Amino acid sequence: FIFSTSLDGKIKAWLYDNMGSRVDYDAPGQWCTTILYSADGSRLFSCGTSKEGDSFLVEWNESEGALKRTYSGFRKKSNGVVQFDTTKNRILAAGEDNQIKFWDVDNINMLTSIDADGGLPSLPRLRFNKEGNLLAVTTADGGVKVLADTDGMKYLRSIEARSYEASKPQVETKVPGSSMIANINQHINKVERVDRSSPAAPLPIPVCS
Repeated sequence: FIFSTSLDGKIKAWLYDNMGSRVDYDAPGQWCTTILYSADGSRLFSCGTSKEGDSFLVEWNESEGALKRTYSGFRKKSNGVVQFDTTKNRILAAGEDNQIKFWDVDNINMLTSIDADGGLPSLPRLRFNKEGNLLAVTTADGGVKVLADTDGMKYLRSIEARSYEASKPQVETKVPGSSMIANINQHINKVERVDRSSPAAPLPIPVCS
């Protein structure tokens, strides 16, 4: 299936070989909506914002085209569209009210919310990596913050270590009988060190127990 969304709140599913939509869903709020499957493709979620500024994060009963659950925790009237993402480790995240809000997919009540040490816009955009252990979040000044769980921190440190090794000068040994002299590779990539004391240091991602 290919899913499409429209400003009238319609969510439609299309087959590749068919000109017409197979199913039509009416999204809550009936306005701008984004839609995502869970990593294993078994669960369908959408997040939308109405013209009045009310935001809705929901899970669908895909076979019936009906709402399965509506997640609570949105409080502020929004002047834009709330962005969200999901990970394979059963977490939903959405950016609203200068915060990142988290839900367990099986619980309608918000798990927690964080401000990522401040500096987020009113509706931060966010995206998990494929493994779900890193979360990139836009900042009010046009930058990006990275949040990480324990596995994400290990991954970042391994990348840092590999980058450090790759940045070491590579010395070419002199070939006997040749006029070539030893030289040092000048094309060394600059690597910014990830440090917990740095403002750009990865921040922790809440984890469901």
